[in-house]
Amino acid sequence: MKNTNRSLAVLAVFIIIVVALVLWYRAQYPKQTPVVTPGAGTLVLDQSVSDGTITIAYPSKDYGFATNPEQVLVHSYIPPCSENFDYCLYYNGSSYAGTNFESAGLRIGKRSDLSTEALCVKTPPSGYDAGVMPDWTTTRDAYSASTFKVGDAGAGHYANGALYRLYYRASNTCYEFETRIGETQYANYPAGSIKQFSDVDRVAVQADLAQIISSIKIPNGTKNLWVQ
Repeated sequence: MKNTNRSLAVLAVFIIIVVALVLWYRAQYPKQTPVVTPGAGTLVLDQSVSDGTITIAYPSKDYGFATNPEQVLVHSYIPPCSENFDYCLYYNGSSYAGTNFESAGLRIGKRSDLSTEALCVKTPPSGYDAGVMPDWTTTRDAYSASTFKVGDAGAGHYANGALYRLYYRASNTCYEFETRIGETQYANYPAGSIKQFSDVDRVAVQADLAQIISSIKIPNGTKNLWVQ
């Protein structure tokens, strides 16, 4: 009996030491959340398109270019771009095949209904409450800009991204750029049937889209329009 009690005491002390070490390690090395910054991707931006005011660079590898929905060759429950676009850049690579990744893209369009600088920068994204405010704004000599966080969901599918607004004063034009990454619910698949689209994968796609966003420039050559 004494040996049993002694063994239990040793085991208890061991467990306490292990728990203390785990708590100490977590305190010393907290989990870091990756931060995606414009230009952080590694895409080769070897193509460009311009409407005469803005110019945007994009990669010919792993991304397709469309000017209407029929040209978008990726078909998914949540499309890479919503239907109302002037240009759509959409991911068509294979790096995330066999995962719950669904689609990714950048929608580009003009907002003729947002005819003033204040309306362009401050109006909430379509479908959002009137009281929603931008997460970030800036005013410079030639333009003003803002960003909103956006998302969508339905029937086991969901998407997250950001909406970038740009008001260019010389032409009194409001532009809208919306990034989107769509996924299906991983838990809905039979165990082991697919791999999970991981946080690391998601950050990589976000960085690629941010790199394309950072390439957008106005006629005076200014880029990185959404960098503080």
